[in-house]
Amino acid sequence: MLLPASPLDDPQARQEWVARALATWDRQALGEAALYASRLFGWHERQTLAVLHNLCYWCREQGYTWPHLPQNALLLFWEEATTHRPPLSPRPLRKDTTLYAWWRGLRRTLEVLAWAGVEMPRLELPPKPQYALVRPYLSEPEFTALLGAARSHPEGRLRRLGVAVLYLLGEAGVWPKELFALRLEDFHPASRVLRVRGEKARTVPLSKEAAEALQEYLEDRESIATLAPLPSPYLFVRMTNKKGGLGRPLNMNSLRPLLERACELSGVFPERILGALRWRAVRRYLQQGLPPAEVVRRTGVASVAPLGRERGQR
Repeated sequence: MLLPASPLDDPQARQEWVARALATWDRQALGEAALYASRLFGWHERQTLAVLHNLCYWCREQGYTWPHLPQNALLLFWEEATTHRPPLSPRPLRKDTTLYAWWRGLRRTLEVLAWAGVEMPRLELPPKPQYALVRPYLSEPEFTALLGAARSHPEGRLRRLGVAVLYLLGEAGVWPKELFALRLEDFHPASRVLRVRGEKARTVPLSKEAAEALQEYLEDRESIATLAPLPSPYLFVRMTNKKGGLGRPLNMNSLRPLLERACELSGVFPERILGALRWRAVRRYLQQGLPPAEVVRRTGVASVAPLGRERGQR
């Protein structure tokens, strides 16, 4: 990734920059280093910057000097942020998703300092929190209604495509960007296995219904592929010629209207259809008795908690 020229490019200058900032707990200078590292390594920077600013403020208030921090300093900071509130925030960290994001931001903060090459004290990181299943999800009747709506889509070529997509999103737990990256050879009908590509590459076993839906869609896809001058290697392609897209790879601009139409026809209107489908898949796996670690592997989500630990909506 190309970044503008910066003193942080040079390892020696970077180390001196961060060391000076730590000496006075300079949040602005440390934030610039964290922002540079986040863009360099492709990290999500928002929570890292929030954690770093709060941690620096708290360390300064405690009278700590770098690198002479007690080993339990991060534990004390975490306790303050979770039981009371972060120093620069009006409210405590409550939601499990927020707790996990802050824990990851705390770990990223240490990674930024290690990347800068400054002296690192021995610090104990708080235990990694887990997501609880409090996110909105599709109920079984709602998912069934969406499948029925997809099968009755007014445009015939979109019917089997819609059903296959719903099964992969709402049952197998495939993410949209993973859906778009699937190739023909990634689906193995005989073994009913789907190979998912990307950062969280994995194999996902499919139910009989999902595999049959994919095979039925492939029958329509074969007729579309013969119309394209260069057949697409991707599993999912556009099934209409709107804006000249017939046979081209499926993307978010064509997936979203397909799902919105299914919602209209079914009368099911979740706030976020993609998230509701994903968490329906997570819950389904847990209800089948799969341990959380296996659910994480199959769906690619960061973390899940057992259904027995589920809490109500906040």
